[in-house]
Amino acid sequence: MRLTALLRHAGIQLLAVLLAWVFWAPLPTPLPWLAAQCLLALLLASVLRCSLPQRLLHLLFMPLVVLALWQQWAPWLYLCGFVLLFALSRNALTERVPLYLSSQESIATLAHWLPPGATVLDLGSGDGRVVLQLARQRADLQLCGVENALLPWLWSRWRYLRAGRPANVSLRYGNFWDLDWSRFDVIHAFLSPAPMARVWAHFQQHAANHAQLVSNSFGIAAVPPQQRLPLNGPLQKELLIWGHNHGHR
Repeated sequence: MRLTALLRHAGIQLLAVLLAWVFWAPLPTPLPWLAAQCLLALLLASVLRCSLPQRLLHLLFMPLVVLALWQQWAPWLYLCGFVLLFALSRNALTERVPLYLSSQESIATLAHWLPPGATVLDLGSGDGRVVLQLARQRADLQLCGVENALLPWLWSRWRYLRAGRPANVSLRYGNFWDLDWSRFDVIHAFLSPAPMARVWAHFQQHAANHAQLVSNSFGIAAVPPQQRLPLNGPLQKELLIWGHNHGHR
């Protein structure tokens, strides 16, 4: 996570603490202060348009701190918690990409749209559900998923083995920025708003001329998609599709 983002989140918590202290600290019990701090942190995070997972973290941060102090947790528990969080959602900390899982509807819509015999790269493949379900629905596709958070990748490998090691699926552990995008007809992403500008620039520079970029729900600033496939979910509302060099025409 960038320093400016860290400072912003720290500022949200600090301001919520100060406001709650000014208005609720004189009360005989700390519970009203704690409730006020949580709600103020959530409100500030919402005003600053933080993502939903970030808002939840701001809501729960102070209660968890108070609980840890009250229970006098051992220092090694904090280390274990950090290691577990890093292994589960590494990119939430480093690139502001929480662990989002594609819905069944979005995968079915993608399976119906993909051209025959396409090679597909899934950026941040998580538990592997996209590539494994596409492989089950479309045997003509060649699918590659890339994930650099350890626990989701291990879970995807377990699902891959349970599925019988489908021959048209590859699940890689690593950074998708380092992969050769030019080998794929379709690049699929379900990330967050934060990296989409970089994804678009990398796609234009490194993808094949005929390639298409598909993003679940998250758009690219100032670059309208060429096609929209509607979804009915409350959070996953559409698949957005761009062709190579779109936006420079």
